[in-house]
Amino acid sequence: MNNQQQAFLEKLAQRIPRLFEVISQGNEKSEYIVGIRRIGQRQVRLKLVAEIVDPGGSPLASHGMLRSVSELTLAEESGPVTADDNQSAPASRRRRSRKR
Repeated sequence: MNNQQQAFLEKLAQRIPRLFEVISQGNEKSEYIVGIRRIGQRQVRLKLVAEIVDPGGSPLASHGMLRSVSELTLAEESGPVTADDNQSAPASRRRRSRKR
């Protein structure tokens, strides 16, 4: 890593505490746009993001998926299950939402 890259990363690292401060003030998400660059015909935005990801942060975050106790135990052992993971799971593991 050269001096210019090191300086860039140090400047970027100084932004991180502010992202967490915004969250501690009650916000659910905080972003810092590092830069925008054109890659081919597409515009790409690079961001640092801090956001609340636990189900307690948003009252609707836990709605839409029902899981059995065995699935919850499996999830604890293998890490969090995302919406994309649920869609690609075998049909035997997939659960449909039910209205109460």
